[in-house]
Order: sequence, then structure tokens, then C-alpha cells
Amino acid sequence: MKIKARKLAIWATAVALVLGGTACSTSDSPEDSRAGVTTTAATTTAPGPAPITVVVTNDDGIGASGIDELARQLGELEAVTVKVVAPATNQSGTGDTTTDGEVAYESGETTSGIEGIAVAGTPADSVNVALDELGLQPDLIASGINKGQNVGPLAQISGTVGAALTGVRRGIPAVAGSAGLTDPDDALGARYVVEWVKANRTRIADGRLAAGRVVNINVPRCTAGSPHELVDVPTASEIPEGVNPFEADCATTPASFEPTDDVDALAHGFAARSNV
Repeated sequence: MKIKARKLAIWATAVALVLGGTACSTSDSPEDSRAGVTTTAATTTAPGPAPITVVVTNDDGIGASGIDELARQLGELEAVTVKVVAPATNQSGTGDTTTDGEVAYESGETTSGIEGIAVAGTPADSVNVALDELGLQPDLIASGINKGQNVGPLAQISGTVGAALTGVRRGIPAVAGSAGLTDPDDALGARYVVEWVKANRTRIADGRLAAGRVVNINVPRCTAGSPHELVDVPTASEIPEGVNPFEADCATTPASFEPTDDVDALAHGFAARSNV
């Protein structure tokens, strides 16, 4: 009986080898022991962000610190092409005015050496040069970061906002950013603009973001404490007497305070986002 059992065991082993392996293999080989087929794990690669082109402009001129910071931060985003087209000199307070006749332009650069185009005209001229003379087809106009907040009725006379309005009127979404007049926090203003771009990236890329109104972002200058977080508020129709939206004691206002409009927000140390 022992001999017979041994023969049966040898026979079973031989059959298993002929069929390609045992039924209870513990091998870590990628080969499927049941079918003799090599299997590989499925891999997926997440698609990258959709590419967009952004024309960056301002009203302080191509050599101002704010446009350099904005262009630099936007340029750090993946698949974002930045084209700087801005006034050659300071054009603050020109609103959305344009120059009659031909507008000259030449190569220029920002303070850190980002190449661009310097336009001998207004911020609105700069947008028109970018679209009509240079043939750019941007997905977005980003204007700023302006030296001096553009809140309430001041937004209407701002060249920074005026450049953005020029883009919107031509069917291109636009965002404007401004900071304090003295010691402007360009980095914070640019950060909020970039965060808005990232949040709306897909709609900007596929054309679903309506070019209806300019997104206007302003950050406070704090005489004490640190700026409070960004709030979405309406644009004020006026600056009330005795209210200073350009400087704020940010340490005295609690974070739970709820501003009523952009002037109220900055006067209490909050960054404000509104539509113009």
C-alpha cells in the first residue's frame, strides 16, 4: 500500500507540472499560474491643468514692483503662459481712457527681468495693443498689483481696473488686484489673485467663465496687527466721511466682524473681493 501511495503522489506531481504548475502555488511571480498569462497592474495618470495664457498689465508702469510680483506668481503656476504688456510709465488715475491714433510700444522688462512690452499709453491702450497689435489671444487679463487700494467709487477712475474693464468689454475675463499706497503688500495681493485663478482655472480654460464684470481684489495696509482673511462683499457706492479704507488698525477688529462692503472691509483690516 505504501508503494502504491507513493506512485500516486509521483503521478499527481507529474500531472501538475505538465499542466503548468500546482494549484496552490505561493509564488510572487506576476505570471497567472492558472492560465500562464503575464498580468500587469493598471496605472492611471491624472491629467494636468488645462493651459491658459494671461496678459498681465497695470497702471503703475512696467517697472513697478506690483506687476513684477503678480507676473512672477502667475508664472509659477503649471501650464500658465504670462505675457506682460503694460504702460511704459506711471498712468495712475487714467481709468479706461484710450489714446487717439497710433500708440507706440517697445520691448521692456519688469524689475526682476521678466520680458514684456512697454506701451507709450494708458492701461487700456496696453490691453488694446496686446490684442490688436501683438495678436495675443489671452484667456484672462490680470491687472496689478496696484499701489493704492481701488475700492468704492475710486475703482471707476483706476487705471488698474480700467485695463481690466477694457478686457471684459472685449469678451475676456479679468481680475484686478491692489494693495496699500505706502508699503504695499504686493505678495499678498498677488497671492489672492493667484488663488482666484486656481479656483476658476477650468472655467477660464474652456471659456465658461463669463466676462461680465471685473473681479476686484484689495488688501489692507495694517498699522497694527495682520490683515484678516479675504471676504466677498459688494462695491461701496461712497466712502463715508471719517472712514479711512487705506489704513487700518487690524489688531482691534475681531475676525468675526462682518463687513458690509469693500470700503468697510478695508477700514477694518479685511482683504476684499468685489465686482466692478
